[in-house]
Amino acid sequence: MDRKNEIIHTHPLVGWDISTVDAYNAMMIRLHYVNSPDQATADAEVDRTLWLTTDVAKQLISILEAGIAKIGSCIQNVD
Repeated sequence: MDRKNEIIHTHPLVGWDISTVDAYNAMMIRLHYVNSPDQATADAEVDRTLWLTTDVAKQLISILEAGIAKIGSCIQNVD
């Protein structure tokens, strides 16, 4: 399949639950998302519980910050 014509189904992230597990130096996270534009945020789906070590959490933060910076620079270049 031609990647240009590929349809990627997405589910907007609308919230999360995050807690620390001090005994294991880790964090648990559950993402909340909606399946359709008509679905109310209050009725969001809650995904499975994910376990993150502090190293993985730091990597995730870095990737998110880099993505935000990239989007920010693209928006500034348009203005």
